[in-house]
Parts: sequence; C-alpha cells; structure tokens
Amino acid sequence: MFVRWVGAVLLFFLAATPAMAEVETSTDKIVDAFMALDTDASDSVSYDEYKAMVDQRAKARFKAMDANHDGQVTDEEYRAFWRKTKAKWYRLKR
Repeated sequence: MFVRWVGAVLLFFLAATPAMAEVETSTDKIVDAFMALDTDASDSVSYDEYKAMVDQRAKARFKAMDANHDGQVTDEEYRAFWRKTKAKWYRLKR
C-alpha cells in the first residue's frame, strides 16, 4: 500500500513538473506586453514599433493635460492635471 501511495505521489509530481514550468511570472507578462508591440511578426521590436507606442501614449497624456483642447497646455492646465493625477501615479516625499 505504501509503495503504491509513493508511486502515485511521484507520478503526480512528474506529471505536474511541465505544468509548473509554464507558470508565467510578472516579468514574463511584462516581456509579453512589450513583444506585443511587434506589429510585423519579426519576433523583435524595432525602434519604430516602440516609438509608435510611446507617441500614442504621449498624445493621450497631452490630450488629458490640454483641458480646453486648443493644442497647448498652460500653467493652469498642467497644475490641474498634476493635482488630479499625482496621487494616482506619484508619491512625493515631503
């Protein structure tokens, strides 16, 4: 009976080992998100592919700062944006 139990446990661990190797880490998730920028399926991210993502994020952030949508961010607009977002993104030491 004991031998059968040990055999079952060993079989479980041997069968579970490949599944354990497939566990995705937080680094794996970040790398996967970065590699999703590869729009031409070259298995690498070019500067242009990376810059397209950065430009898209910069445009979205600028749009969020430009409260009156005139294409310019004033001191008041930036201060309002900062007050609205600093608690979400930044921890300032005082």
